[in-house]
Parts: sequence; C-alpha cells; structure tokens
Amino acid sequence: MPNKNVFQIRFDGLESIVSALESLHDDIDEHIDAALTRLALKIIHDAKKLAPIDSGDLESALVVGEVKQLIGVSYVDLGASPEVNDYAMVQHEGFRKTAKGTLVTLTPGEKTRSKGSHGGYQPGKKYLENALKMNEDLILEELSKVLGGGR
Repeated sequence: MPNKNVFQIRFDGLESIVSALESLHDDIDEHIDAALTRLALKIIHDAKKLAPIDSGDLESALVVGEVKQLIGVSYVDLGASPEVNDYAMVQHEGFRKTAKGTLVTLTPGEKTRSKGSHGGYQPGKKYLENALKMNEDLILEELSKVLGGGR
C-alpha cells in the first residue's frame, strides 16, 4: 500500500524532450551561421563595388571568414586579408600620415571614379562602412527571420 505522506512526480520521456530541445538549438545555430555567412558575402560584394581601385589588389583581398562563436555569441569576420590590411585601412579612411606627420588626403583616381555609384554611395573611402550601411535593413530582416523561426 502506498505511503500517503510521500509526494511523487513522475516524468516519462524527459530524455526525448531534452534531445528534441538540443536538436532545435543545433538547427537554430545552423540557420544563424548560414544567415551570417550569406550576409557577410553580400556586404563584401558591395564593399568590392565601393572599394577604390588602382591595381585591383584591394578588391581581391576583401574576404569573409568562418562563423565563430565566443561566449554564446556568433560572429563572422570580414574585411581585408592581413597581407593588405594596412593599405586597406588607409584607403578606407581616405588619408595617410607621412613620416613627418603630415596628413595626406586621398582623392579617388580615374579608375575609382569610373566605377560609378553603387547603392547610392560613391566608390572610395569608407567602402566597407558604406557597404554595411547599405545592408543594415537586410541584416536586421534576415536575422529577425532566423531568430523568429522563419527560414
């Protein structure tokens, strides 16, 4: 005969519920990774259209890294490859400092001007920043879909 002083709760199938939740978590992570990669590729595509051009090295050096996670946050690195990072930074900011400390403002050359505008921005300085601005709404929309359950 059961003891009337003992309160008992029984959960059957708890392992199945935990497994289903873990699977859902993995599925969401995969969709976030795919969305981040897709968005980063779009941003780099637009940055290449906006990058100043001289010999073409900067455009070809704009790259997207792998999606990484740090303390539960997913992110992707994008920008110039390390080999041209200093040059890319000077071109992005639109000025350089001489050895004597004088600031030299860069102006778009003939090749850069011949590219024409893209997304309402002119090629030249701030090419990566402007590519991000162009895609702000798309980024918010795509990540909202993934996090809201849309695909």
